[in-house]
Amino acid sequence: MAVVALCSAILLFAAGFHLYWGLGGHIGVGVSLPQREDGSTAVKATAFGATIVGLILALVLLLVLGLVGGIHLPVPQEWLKAAVLFWAVVFSARALSWSRYVGLFKKVRTTRFASYDTLLFSPLCLVLGMGFFYLGLTDHLQ
Repeated sequence: MAVVALCSAILLFAAGFHLYWGLGGHIGVGVSLPQREDGSTAVKATAFGATIVGLILALVLLLVLGLVGGIHLPVPQEWLKAAVLFWAVVFSARALSWSRYVGLFKKVRTTRFASYDTLLFSPLCLVLGMGFFYLGLTDHLQ
């Protein structure tokens, strides 16, 4: 249950921050998006985008809770397991990305975002990915 608690806490915190940004919040927004070498953002920030990410993270939390029996979802257990494994791949790929701006193997490492990504965002994504693989590949929680 520690894996469920840790993954749930990460998802709840991340969803909350994204929804906060979507509603116009400013705390942490300066390091929330990938930055080019000159410090300009590599992607355009929108309230709509932040809100969508927040809602997706909340839905992933519901999938996890449904898989482990924390809530009842009207979805076959096999589908929940497949969905959790899908998100395991997504979060692991995000963490281990070789892209220019994000992931543990990113090329641009001198920006404020890169520092936060290396120390916080990518490791949290890796924890989620590994936790989801564990939850999706084991049957002892059901």
